[in-house]
Amino acid sequence: MVKKWFVMISLLIILVAGCVIESIYVNKSFDWLINSLETLQIELTENKEKCDTEELIKKAYNIHNEWDKKTKVLKCLIWHSGIKDIEIGMARVSVYVEENNYTEAYAEIAALIDYCSHYTEDFSISAENIF
Repeated sequence: MVKKWFVMISLLIILVAGCVIESIYVNKSFDWLINSLETLQIELTENKEKCDTEELIKKAYNIHNEWDKKTKVLKCLIWHSGIKDIEIGMARVSVYVEENNYTEAYAEIAALIDYCSHYTEDFSISAENIF
């Protein structure tokens, strides 16, 4: 009888620990993306007239490439449709910066930041998400 309880409690602890680790990883990944996008947004605002500088183009593509690396693990943990929407948005941002289209780049970054903020709420550890 004691062995059964020990096994059940052990499995419960492993399950909870896995959920906590998953939540932390997902939230850190999205926090990184939000911070990177906010930084890019600030730099774009400083260069409204000429946002297609080599530095900003490179930064936009680097954020996109780093995000692609993170999605390899994230696709195992979360919905593919949400990841796909973010990847499409990141591609748009890169192209808008390259085309010197400040308005569209800024709007797309703002939309991505909002989308990612909502995503992190969905994967936070809270009573609402547990029950």
